[in-house]
Amino acid sequence: MQRKAYVPGIAALLAALLAGCTGGSGSKGTSADPKPGDISVNTPAAQPGKYRTLPEACAAVSHDTLDSLLPGIREITDQDRRDTAYEGQATLTYDTDRRVGCGWKVESTDATDHLSVDFERVVSYDNAVSDDSRAQDIYATEETAANLPEASASATPSGSGSTT
Repeated sequence: MQRKAYVPGIAALLAALLAGCTGGSGSKGTSADPKPGDISVNTPAAQPGKYRTLPEACAAVSHDTLDSLLPGIREITDQDRRDTAYEGQATLTYDTDRRVGCGWKVESTDATDHLSVDFERVVSYDNAVSDDSRAQDIYATEETAANLPEASASATPSGSGSTT
């Protein structure tokens, strides 16, 4: 019998909590700003990034590129092992919406070659800065930190030959 006495009490408590959680601020809607402490500044929002998803990292490198960067891959005689070597191994990431990667490791008689490819989608949390601008800033910072030599004007990037 006492069990039935708890049910109406719990129902009343839940109703009171629900009403308290969904209630407004009591100002009858006179303020258009949902956050009264914020200063409203009319700044235009920056453009969103170009990409919503990342490419498949293990499929991003062609077989020809793998042949040139990992010379031992052509020396693998077993076709199944060679196909497995071309597939690569996906890099463990905990947020595949933001970062993906793939790695290849090929052992040959002369050396063991490694290749890693990582893609990161940069998101700017500042409305005044676009995702692309933020990505360029991060890239410039990392490029400076890597102390890379200046590229010569006559050199063309690998795989970007002209097609006329």
